[in-house]
Amino acid sequence: MVKNIGMVGDSIAHGYYDEQDLGFFARLGKKILASYPGEYVFNNLSQSGDNIADAANRANFEVLSRHFDLIIANIGINDLRRRKDSNLQLDFSEGIRVMYWNRLLDILTATGAKIVVTDLTPVIENRYTSQASLVRYNSDVERYNEIIKEICVARKINFFARYENWKKRDLENLYKDATHPNAQGHELMAKELFDYLQNKNLL
Repeated sequence: MVKNIGMVGDSIAHGYYDEQDLGFFARLGKKILASYPGEYVFNNLSQSGDNIADAANRANFEVLSRHFDLIIANIGINDLRRRKDSNLQLDFSEGIRVMYWNRLLDILTATGAKIVVTDLTPVIENRYTSQASLVRYNSDVERYNEIIKEICVARKINFFARYENWKKRDLENLYKDATHPNAQGHELMAKELFDYLQNKNLL
């Protein structure tokens, strides 16, 4: 029986700024089908601009209406927008983010599918121009990754940590802007995720 893999996420998961118009989820699909021909289909439910609240609300309709065998969640960078002064309040407090993460994972768990949550990759802070009204900071990304990991560990959900490896890389050549990978970055994300799924026997 053909298995269905779904993706819940934002513009990064959707594949924005991949010059080959694939994104890492489509690239992941190609790698999976090369190893398991005809065994999987893929549904990318990601939407540009979504935050964790959007993802949880959308999942009520779009995830529960489908049968998934594996669901990957790559969401959260849009929860971390700040005004230029990094001491100003984030759009979403930690408490609100925790509430919506648990709501999303309740929905994903209810499907009976295997679940993988990825952490957030670094941003290039100096690429935010002087005209940018909203910015993101890696200190916020690091703290949010800790929160997401704690939730996943408590719920015994697979958590794929990438941040530490990615912050050591030459992001100038892997990103299109401050946040989004280019084609090379998406390809690397797909390879890493494919290897993770293989190593964890999730395929």
